[in-house]
Amino acid sequence: MAPLSRRCFLDHTLCTAAVATVAGLPLGLLAGPAAARSSAATLSSRELTPSLRLIAASGCNVVALGSGTDVLLIDGGTEKEAPAVLERVLRDSGARHARVLINTHWHPEQTGLNQRLGKAGTTLIAHENTKLWLSRPIRTSWLPQTFGPLPPQARPTKTTYTTATLDFGAETIEYGYLQQAHTDGDLYAYFRGANVLAAGGVVSSDRWPLLDWETGGWIAGLVAGYDKLLRIANDSTQIVPANGPVLARPALVAHREMYFTIYERLVACLNKGMGPDEAVATQPAREFAAPWGSPDHFIDSAFRSLWGHFAADA
Repeated sequence: MAPLSRRCFLDHTLCTAAVATVAGLPLGLLAGPAAARSSAATLSSRELTPSLRLIAASGCNVVALGSGTDVLLIDGGTEKEAPAVLERVLRDSGARHARVLINTHWHPEQTGLNQRLGKAGTTLIAHENTKLWLSRPIRTSWLPQTFGPLPPQARPTKTTYTTATLDFGAETIEYGYLQQAHTDGDLYAYFRGANVLAAGGVVSSDRWPLLDWETGGWIAGLVAGYDKLLRIANDSTQIVPANGPVLARPALVAHREMYFTIYERLVACLNKGMGPDEAVATQPAREFAAPWGSPDHFIDSAFRSLWGHFAADA
């Protein structure tokens, strides 16, 4: 399939943002604290397949696979939303127990359910680097305060360095490492029978992504992550990003083209001896800015992410 033009990318993204409303009305919790009821009001739910559902929280897409009385989750939302997310997942799937939770990376929007489910004996799966991050205090410029360490019961109990498979009910899930991309511990999860690909933090469909260069992400790795996802996805795959509407493969192709263009322009800025502010001022994402607003924060992070690979002494 030929890559989409940049104009097609803009048109596609604007159209997607305008029409992709997640189906289903939010339901309040039957009982619980007011904060949990408020969080429930921000959730929406839609069916991906008869056994797979997408729960859209305020900062994270949660994928739930039901099988009898059990459910498998990809990501869990923030700790504040965790009670509402779990309530909605169990209600929509008809399950009683969350047996498996896969963290696609360490960020608070993905790991908010870890403590609640870890205490209950749920198997927590992640990349080994994600477990290491969750075992220590994390200080980054984009978090208002130190995050972690999570208590031992909230840390992943099963990790991978590369790829692995898991059978859950009638479905086989392949999960694998996307290397240094959004962070240094990104995983995807591919539901083979359903042909649904949970892409994790590498893919965002409604905003500029957070490129977490301070915990190992970098712009060239982001492009390489897209390359790996494109080798998995086919023309009928439903691709679930970390946040925003579900995508099809042509949108993934267009995103990859965009990030590679930005990467090449930022390398040129670095080779000219520019700093982050100067690189941002060149507007390396100028033709892509319309759908998602100002790219300046993303560009700043993407430029800084190059330092460890091309200018180690910067």
